[in-house]
Amino acid sequence: MKEKRISFCQGKGSLTHNNREFIAENIDRNRIKDNVTFIRQDLGKAYDQLFAESTERYNAKQKRNDRKIHGTYYESLFHQKPSNTVVTAADKRKSFYEDVVQIGKMDDSGVGTEDAELVAECLKEYMKDFQSRNPNFYVFNAVLHMDEATLHLHIDYIPIAHHKRGQDIQNGIAKALEEMGYGTGKQSIARWRAAEVEVLNIS
Repeated sequence: MKEKRISFCQGKGSLTHNNREFIAENIDRNRIKDNVTFIRQDLGKAYDQLFAESTERYNAKQKRNDRKIHGTYYESLFHQKPSNTVVTAADKRKSFYEDVVQIGKMDDSGVGTEDAELVAECLKEYMKDFQSRNPNFYVFNAVLHMDEATLHLHIDYIPIAHHKRGQDIQNGIAKALEEMGYGTGKQSIARWRAAEVEVLNIS
């Protein structure tokens, strides 16, 4: 396979689009069956799995009822039921994050080109170890789209951070990146993306 450009960028985070509950005009309906779903978990259930026990521990320590978290952790952060699109809290935390990964462009790697199958295999191989490489990014939805002009991955994840104060496990991307060894500050996400691109380069 010839050398190709790698695109690794933040996505919009639309689960209805990713899971083809909404069919846009640029989608070939005959090829929807070719898409590969790696994981598809309900967002609310993912939050309960990740944070419910931590919320219980936090509430058990509170002597005042007004300091307890009432309802689910998701609802306490975002003041609504789980949504199929990204929701941003008052403190700028997002309900989930999405990255879109693509190898090559439409003319050299698109559906029907000589390298399309190789690109698909590379993306499948990359996705296989994503969770183990990134233990603080819990992947609850991941799909390889093969029904658009160019093959690409949508990876949706919840950042997991551990704290000594407040609830001991929280949604927190900055702390999650720090715990995975990417340092602090605005460049930590860029360092993480660069490391992931390097994984793709090797594969």
